Amino acid sequence: MAVIATYNSKGGVGKTTFAINLAWEAVQNGYRTLLWELDEQGDSSWMMVNGHQIAPTNAVNFSMGIANVRQQIRLSKFPKLSLLAGDANIRATENFLVSFAKQQRLSKLFSELEEEFDLIILDCPPGFSEANRRIMQFAHLVIVPVVPSPLAMRGFYKIRDYMRLKRGHHPPMLPVFSMVDRRRKMHKLAMEEHPNWPVVSIASDIERMTDKKLPVGAFASKSKSGGAFRELWRGVEHKLLKMLVLRKIVAPKQMENA
Repeated sequence: MAVIATYNSKGGVGKTTFAINLAWEAVQNGYRTLLWELDEQGDSSWMMVNGHQIAPTNAVNFSMGIANVRQQIRLSKFPKLSLLAGDANIRATENFLVSFAKQQRLSKLFSELEEEFDLIILDCPPGFSEANRRIMQFAHLVIVPVVPSPLAMRGFYKIRDYMRLKRGHHPPMLPVFSMVDRRRKMHKLAMEEHPNWPVVSIASDIERMTDKKLPVGAFASKSKSGGAFRELWRGVEHKLLKMLVLRKIVAPKQMENA
C-alpha cells in the first residue's frame, strides 16, 4: 500500500484541490483509495460526500484508544473512494499523529489499513508542525503544490531541505506548479527555471469544483485542467510503482487478453 501526502507549509496553494483530484484519478484506475483529511477546515469531506457533511473524527479518542480509526472511515460519493474526515481541533490531530509516531503505532495503523486500501492520500494542513514533519518522514511520496511566487517557493525549499536532512539527497517528493498564469512574467520565469516540474494552470474548471462539489475529471474530463490532473496522476502512479509500494491494477479486459 502506498501513502502519499499533499503538503506545503504555506496555505492557499491548492493542497486540498490536488488531494481530491488525485484521489479521484486513482479510483478511476481501479485503486481502492482512502482520502484522509488532516486539515481542520473539512473541505475534502464537504466536497466528497452526498447530502450532509459527515461527522468529524475525534482524534483525542484515537490517542486514548477509545475509538478505532477504521470505524470512522466513511464512503464518499464515488465507488472505491473512502474518506476519513478531519477533526475540527487541529491540535488534537497533531497530538494524535505525533503520539502514534513516537510509539511506533503509526506504521501498525497503516499496516492494518493495507487490508482495505491500495492507496492513502493525506490532505495535510499548512504549517511546519511536528505532525507534518512526521508525515514527511513517513509518506512514500510528498506532493508539494507550489504557486510560482517567492513566498511559495520559499516554502518548498524549506520542505526540500528538511527532507534531504531526514531522507537523503534525493527525497521522495514531487513539486508541482499550481495556479499557474502563463501571462505573468514571474510565473514564466519560475517555469523556465524548473522546466521538468508538472504544471496545473489556474482555470475556471478548478474554481467550479466547489460549486459542483466534484473533482474536475468528474465534470470536465476533456478540459485542460482535467488533462493536467490525469497526467499528474500518471506520473505519481509511475513513481509509486517504481518504488514497489503500489501494485498495478489489471483491468478485466487486460486479464482476459493475458
